[in-house]
Amino acid sequence: MIHVQGLRKEFGPNTVLDGINLDVAPGEVVAVVGPSGTGKSTLLRCLNYLEAPTAGTIEIDGLALTAGQETRKQIYAMRQKSTMIFQNFCLFQNKNVLENITLAMEVVQHIPKERAVDQAREILRQIGLLDKQDSYPSTLSGGQQQRVAIGRAMALHTKVMLFDEPTSALDPCLVGEVLSVIQQISQEHNTTMLIVTHEMQFAHDIANRILFLEGGSIVESGAPDEFFYSPKTERAKQFLQYYSMKRYQ
Repeated sequence: MIHVQGLRKEFGPNTVLDGINLDVAPGEVVAVVGPSGTGKSTLLRCLNYLEAPTAGTIEIDGLALTAGQETRKQIYAMRQKSTMIFQNFCLFQNKNVLENITLAMEVVQHIPKERAVDQAREILRQIGLLDKQDSYPSTLSGGQQQRVAIGRAMALHTKVMLFDEPTSALDPCLVGEVLSVIQQISQEHNTTMLIVTHEMQFAHDIANRILFLEGGSIVESGAPDEFFYSPKTERAKQFLQYYSMKRYQ
């Protein structure tokens, strides 16, 4: 579903991604972890072409683009291959929950309003927020707002969803409800997911595979139990020890 070869991203003299090679199978859920500033969010933004790669090739669902050779039409097409869910929800505060979900269907996909409303209500039912369809974002909890953001992404029916710290803006007691929705989507819709997160328990519970990034490179990749209980590299061991200590502070 996703194939990345030699991905490099530079911001001026700073190399943020340094030769990323990555394959993600259809329906696979991959959690991307690592210290802050190691290129995790930049990786997602390059996959969605919110950031233009400096070098390398990205292929998603059969569409391959090579850095420096893309046309605007190709970039637009690539952006339709995946949806991004951000940590700060990015909901329209002047629109209610139902309108936040139907807007993209009507504007981007040109779905007639009546059909868009029907589909949006079904999505709200799936994420447990049908009773909030007339509510505005300011009246919702953080977990509810993030579920609306996920529902909006579901409405676009892409095969790939990219989550950038989906629980970082939430109180700890709200993380579980978002985790539950993401797990439900993965299981029921076979959606391919890349999830950048600092929540280690969340990563362990949600992912089929863990990627550990440092210095713009993939240092380690493995199944959740393998990574968390038997890390191969010294740097991964140090990282996990830090988060274990932080958890009990």
